[in-house]
Amino acid sequence: MHRVVGGRRTRDDSIHLTIAFVGDVDSVRLAGLLASPPDLTVTRFTLTLDCWGCWPRNGIAWVAPSRVPDPMRELAAGMEVWLRDAGFELDIRPFNPHVTLVRKAQCASLPNPTPKIEWLVEDFVLVQSTLARDGSRYETIGRWPLLNAIS
Repeated sequence: MHRVVGGRRTRDDSIHLTIAFVGDVDSVRLAGLLASPPDLTVTRFTLTLDCWGCWPRNGIAWVAPSRVPDPMRELAAGMEVWLRDAGFELDIRPFNPHVTLVRKAQCASLPNPTPKIEWLVEDFVLVQSTLARDGSRYETIGRWPLLNAIS
């Protein structure tokens, strides 16, 4: 992808998929975010990233699933309810899971088929981002495991 669209690659330690973006949070509200969401009972799942593309408006090249697994939808919906109940204002738009791989991309046609990436999702994290000269730096400050599937 980077060879085709140029731009600035996402550093390996910064690759993530955002479930919900809460923006700047003060220390009092951060303590609430570090508490485990009480009613979130989502099982582990595999996310297949099998589509790729580029958004010319913001120069973002991305990979995404062609089908969003039910547990991921449940996770996103549960997080939205929990965050809204806690008083956070979230974007009002459909959940569009994707992983940004290149910024400042010069969008061009990408070859088909997309190489498939199988991502075993075993937990979710709270990440704090800090803007640096070479892009955002991400630090995991909370981690919660998803449930094992019952066989």
